[in-house]
Amino acid sequence: MDLDEFLCWFNSTGVITENVNVCYSDSCGFGLYSRRSFIEKNSLVLSIPENLFIKPSFENKDLTGFEHLIIYLLEEKSNPYVSFLRSIQPIPQWCVFPNDKYPRQLSDKMKQHLNKYNQSRIKIQQYNDDQFQWAYYIINTRCVHFPMDISSKDQDNNLCLIPYLDFVNHSIEPNTMSNFNSFTRSYEIRTTKPIDINEQITFLYNPHSNVDLLIEYGFVLTSNLYNQLNIEYELEQILSNEQIQKIKSFNYWNSLELYSGDNDLSWTVIKTIELTFNQDHWSPYDDPSIEDKCKLKEKLKQLLTDVKQNIEKDFQQWITNHFHLEKNILYHDFLTIIRDTSVIVDKSFIEI
Repeated sequence: MDLDEFLCWFNSTGVITENVNVCYSDSCGFGLYSRRSFIEKNSLVLSIPENLFIKPSFENKDLTGFEHLIIYLLEEKSNPYVSFLRSIQPIPQWCVFPNDKYPRQLSDKMKQHLNKYNQSRIKIQQYNDDQFQWAYYIINTRCVHFPMDISSKDQDNNLCLIPYLDFVNHSIEPNTMSNFNSFTRSYEIRTTKPIDINEQITFLYNPHSNVDLLIEYGFVLTSNLYNQLNIEYELEQILSNEQIQKIKSFNYWNSLELYSGDNDLSWTVIKTIELTFNQDHWSPYDDPSIEDKCKLKEKLKQLLTDVKQNIEKDFQQWITNHFHLEKNILYHDFLTIIRDTSVIVDKSFIEI
């Protein structure tokens, strides 16, 4: 089914789409655009009723909601929305080129992503690899969080597909917000600022970094305030196993990131660095002493030097014929975070 056929079916459902128009561009793919000369702030742009949602059936207790949707897409023959989805190739490009020597900041998260993918693949073996991969990434790139009437809080059990809504693209400066209206039982998009004619309708998928966007969706943004830089690897080089276990016992190990902009250093990073030289008097709750702040500043500066060297080395080794733009953007992202963090370190310990 092509786009025109899908839109003809969707309009026949009674959903009002007079405010918007679906268009395709090489840079953004499909997108939703304003067809009115002016849409005021707080206006309802789109309302899609719950009866059009595709939800997990939960017929098999061994499968997650995500995995139920995989099977639905591969078995469903009559739903016009699913027929249209079969014309789309949603697979992130990095999956097509697995032999690139990706930097550690990417490869670690790629491994996590593929581990989840493979867990589902093991459980769903009745389809060939191409079929499974298509269905998996249709859901991964187009699903919407939706609380199901089940006890599980797992995000893979609280999701659905919503026809037409998935034409709305991601932006860190969105002009709309979306939510489920429990009174009208519909998923709504409302403007957060005025929108002009032919302006693209966008909302924030989630506060994703460029690394997450590349891995989960296959694109990056030239500017992204949600970028972050994980420093677990560098900390593993200067912490003993005993110290790492201590950090993990306070649930600090999974939140060891640096951020761009003027964000303060996280408490978890400060306390983890402090542990490298103050193990005997270390507490997860107390501020470092004046003397320890001097050492902390030196340690942080050295850590940033190490991180920068590792980033530069990793990106020099990433020889790619496919991701020149993404490589340049990500490299700039990481160096920006290191630079911004260095400024924060100087400001934070300026009294020393």
